[in-house]
Amino acid sequence: MSPKADRIKIKLPSVKREEGKPDSVLVIRLVIAAVIFAVALIVNMSALVKTVLLILSALIAGYDIALDMVSSVEEKDFFATPMIMIFAAVIAFAIGFGAEGAAMVLLHQIGKLLIAYVDERTRRSAMELLRYQDEDVVNRYQELIGTKEASSMQLEKTMRSSAGLILKIAMALALVYAIVMPFTGMTFRSSIHRALMILVVCTPLSVVAAMPLTAIVGLCFGAQQGIQFNNVSAMEDTTVASTAVFDKAGIFAEESPRLLSIQSDLLDDATFMNFAAHAVYYSSQPMAKAISDAYNMDYRLDVISDFSDIPGSGVELKIADNPVILATAELLSSMGIRVPKHEEAGQAFYLVIAGRYVGKLVISSNLNDDTRELAENMRAAGMKRCILLTEDDAETSQRLAESLKFNEVFGECDTEKKLKLIGDMSQSSSKLIYVYSTGIESHSAAAVDFRVSKKAKYADAVVQPDQVSNLPFAMEICRRTREVATENAVFAFVIKAILIFLSITGICNLWFAVFIDTVATLFTMLNAIRVTTPSLFASLKHDDE
Repeated sequence: MSPKADRIKIKLPSVKREEGKPDSVLVIRLVIAAVIFAVALIVNMSALVKTVLLILSALIAGYDIALDMVSSVEEKDFFATPMIMIFAAVIAFAIGFGAEGAAMVLLHQIGKLLIAYVDERTRRSAMELLRYQDEDVVNRYQELIGTKEASSMQLEKTMRSSAGLILKIAMALALVYAIVMPFTGMTFRSSIHRALMILVVCTPLSVVAAMPLTAIVGLCFGAQQGIQFNNVSAMEDTTVASTAVFDKAGIFAEESPRLLSIQSDLLDDATFMNFAAHAVYYSSQPMAKAISDAYNMDYRLDVISDFSDIPGSGVELKIADNPVILATAELLSSMGIRVPKHEEAGQAFYLVIAGRYVGKLVISSNLNDDTRELAENMRAAGMKRCILLTEDDAETSQRLAESLKFNEVFGECDTEKKLKLIGDMSQSSSKLIYVYSTGIESHSAAAVDFRVSKKAKYADAVVQPDQVSNLPFAMEICRRTREVATENAVFAFVIKAILIFLSITGICNLWFAVFIDTVATLFTMLNAIRVTTPSLFASLKHDDE
C-alpha cells in the first residue's frame, strides 16, 4: 500500500488571514449557485431544464473541488475528500438524485467557508492569550502557528491513518451494499443512493479539522503561563512522561553564585584570591565562576599542572609544583585533613597548600523560594518521579533533595555526568523530561528538554526564569490539550456512526449527511478553545476533596 494512498487531504477555501474575511468571489459564487438551485426546485419546468440548472449550480459552487480532484489524481491520492465529493455528486446525478447531489456540493462549500472563518477566529482567540506577553514572544508564536509542523499532533496522524483505513473499508462496504441489497428487494437506485451516503459520511473532515486548532490553543495557553513549547509534539511527550529530572543551578539556586567572603589568618586577600583563581581556572563548577568573576588580575597558566576537577567537591592541582586543594570540608575530611567548622550562610570551600590549611572562601547558595515546592507540585500534577542533579557533594545534595522533597538525587555531577545519567534513565524507563538552565549545548536523551532561559537553541521548550513554578500547570495544559483533541475525535466518530446508521436505514440523505458532518466539524473546532478551561474530571476530583 503506497504512502499516498493513506494520506487524507482536507483543503479549505482561501481566506485573507490578515483581515479575517472570506474570499468575496467565493461568497458571490455560492450566492449565485444557491439562487439557481432554488429556482430549479421552486419553478415548474421540464426535467431536462431542471437537471441542467442543478448541474450549473453544482459547477458554480464547486468547480474548485473539481480542480482539487485533478490535483489529487495527479498525486495518485485517490482517497482525498475532493475525489469522494465529486464521485458522489456525479453518481447522484446519474441515478436521479440530482437535487441531493447539487445540495451536497453547495452545503459542502458553504461548510468549508464557515470552517475557514472559524479557523481564523480561533487562531485569533489563541493569539489573544498572549496579549500581555513580550513582543518577541508574540512574534515568535505568530510565526510558529503558521507552520503545519508546529501544530501537527501525533493523535492527528493516528486519526488520519484510522480515518483513511475506515474510508477504504467504507468504500468496500458501500460497494457490497450497493450490489447485494437489490437481492433483498431494494432497487439498485436506492442501494446505490444509500451506499453514496455511507461513503460521504466516512470522509474524515470532522475528525481531524479541529486537531491543529486544539494544538494552537494549547501552545498559546502554555506560552501565556511562561512555558513556550516549540511544537505540540513536545506537549504530547510531556503528557506521557513519568519522570522529571531537574538541574539545581538556575532553578532551585542561583545560576551564578557569588563570592561572599574570604577568611584567612595566613594570607592577605589578594594572595588568597591569586591561589584560588588559579586553582579553579580550568574548572566548570559554579563556584569556579563565582571566584573568577571576583578576580581581576592576570593569570599565569604555566604554573598550573596536574589539574583534577571534582564536581560538587572542589579541585586538586599543583601551582608552581606546590600541591593545592580547594574543596569542601567533606572531601578534605576523607583525605584526613581537618578544617574549622563552617556555621555561616553560604557554602564554604577550604584552601589547603602543601597539606596546610590556609583559609576559606564562602560562596552564596541562596535557594529560590518560588521553586521550593516545585517537585511536590510536579508529582501532584501526575509526574511519578522527580530527580535532582547537583554539582554539590553527596551530603549537601542529599540535604537539599530532602528539603525540596525530591524522590532521588545525584550529586557531584558535571555536565558530562548529567547527560550520561539522563541517557541511562531514558533507556531504562519510560519517557522523561529534563529541566535545566545552562551548560547543555545539545539536546539530551530526554524526550523533552525544558530550558529555563529567555531563549534556547536546542531545547524543546523555553521556560521563563520567573515562571518556573508554572511547570506543573504546564503539564495540566499538555494533558488538557490532548484530552480535548481526543474528545473531539470521539464526538466526530460517534456522529459519523449515527449518520451511517441513518443512511443504511434510509432516514438520511446526501445533503443532510453533509450538513450534520459540517455542524460536527464546526462544533469540534469551537470546542478547541476549551483547552483553557478546567477538565470535567479535574472539577469532579476537586469537588470530592
